[in-house]
Amino acid sequence: MKTLSLFLGKIRPQIFLALCILGVIAVLGIGADMTEISVGCIAGVIALAKDVLAVDSAPSVDDN
Repeated sequence: MKTLSLFLGKIRPQIFLALCILGVIAVLGIGADMTEISVGCIAGVIALAKDVLAVDSAPSVDDN
């Protein structure tokens, strides 16, 4: 249970919301045959996910 509370403490709602919105726009762009919009949104999702993974894998001050 402790690991779940530590994981939930690291979730940033604004990043999660941005990932969801970019994903929805990418899917809508694919459906409307707007390849450039879809590629841009997918690149944004990849960049945000990379940043989240880099921050989450870095050791924090609380880790002993």
